[in-house]
Amino acid sequence: MPEESNTKNKLNCKIVITGGGSGGHVSAASGLIDEIIGKYPNAQQNLLYVGGKLVSETRKEGKSVEQMRFENTDIPFIAIRGGKLQRSFSLKSISLIFGVFGGIIDSFKVLGKFKPDFIFSTGGFVSLPVCLVGWLKKIPIYLHEQTAAVGLTNKIVGKVAKKVFVTFPQSIQYFKPGKAIHTGNLIRKSIFMSNPKGELSSAIKKMLPEKDTLPVVYVSGGGLGSHTINIVVRQMLKYVLGEFQIILQTGDNGLNKDYEVLVKDKATLGNLNNRFYVTKYVSNEEIGYLFKNIDIYVGRAGANTVYEMGIFMKPSILIPIPWVTHDEQNKNAQILVDCGIGTILQEGELTAEALYERMKNMKECIHEDTFCANKEKLKEIFVTDGTKKVLTAIGL
Repeated sequence: MPEESNTKNKLNCKIVITGGGSGGHVSAASGLIDEIIGKYPNAQQNLLYVGGKLVSETRKEGKSVEQMRFENTDIPFIAIRGGKLQRSFSLKSISLIFGVFGGIIDSFKVLGKFKPDFIFSTGGFVSLPVCLVGWLKKIPIYLHEQTAAVGLTNKIVGKVAKKVFVTFPQSIQYFKPGKAIHTGNLIRKSIFMSNPKGELSSAIKKMLPEKDTLPVVYVSGGGLGSHTINIVVRQMLKYVLGEFQIILQTGDNGLNKDYEVLVKDKATLGNLNNRFYVTKYVSNEEIGYLFKNIDIYVGRAGANTVYEMGIFMKPSILIPIPWVTHDEQNKNAQILVDCGIGTILQEGELTAEALYERMKNMKECIHEDTFCANKEKLKEIFVTDGTKKVLTAIGL
């Protein structure tokens, strides 16, 4: 536990924040960092973000989500080696296990040099070696769990953490009684900042005059993108633009080159060109303006995405990743369904025709009384003061 500050607005402890591998873990970490820096102007010199170099367990090219988010910011950032523990064994498991050991060696070096007062983890495979080494060094550990279900890494870290903070109440059951606290999610402040900046914001401005008759749809496969979703959007592009305006976040896949292919497709759209925008990644500077102006969300059901759609009460067509452990994304998606603003389209049922039909059904109700959002339930579940609750609980 950090010592209480005797000087107003001065952070008197050193904190390592770790988490990554997906946009959800990184967004939660961003929310925590935003809140700390907003409260303590000197915080940057006392913070260190430890992320990973591994893009994913199946892809090695490019940069990890946390590298893209923090490498060119004022937040001190170190990328360590990483791997992932798997419940089933394969040849790929060997290299991933070696990655974990590499991360442990790197974590000893990083923690030994920085000497933090405590570690805050937002989860993901890169956080495991950092937290294990922190436990060995008797450094207090705090954990935030974003999802409705809990993965293997956070189950392990939860056993050595002093406190666990959860986004959804149903996650408490996975941890030792009395250790977990329901706080809600750690929300990045950037989602509430709607000053238009950059190319994406300029594209949205061009869409606004037709927004009442042509809803703006944000399609995303998560921080790393989804080749499956990108292909379906490509297949439906020319006819869907007669009824909708589409913003597609493709990710940066060097193998399939979806972004490059779709940029070429955009160039062939003629007078429909302004109804389609494609980007690899949505920056923190533009995410708030995007969320303010979209009518429908289509894409993965990561915990942070679901939470942000819940906050803004955006009608959502959710396509859960089918292979994640504990059916995590389906459980996240069901929360929006239960609140009346979500519908689930399983990846096995995903076709251009099926998605188009769901979009048309949702278009018919978003501006009418048939849009049956349970606003009271949404406000109860998707609270916006989770980060403050967390800081209070850890003594900051």
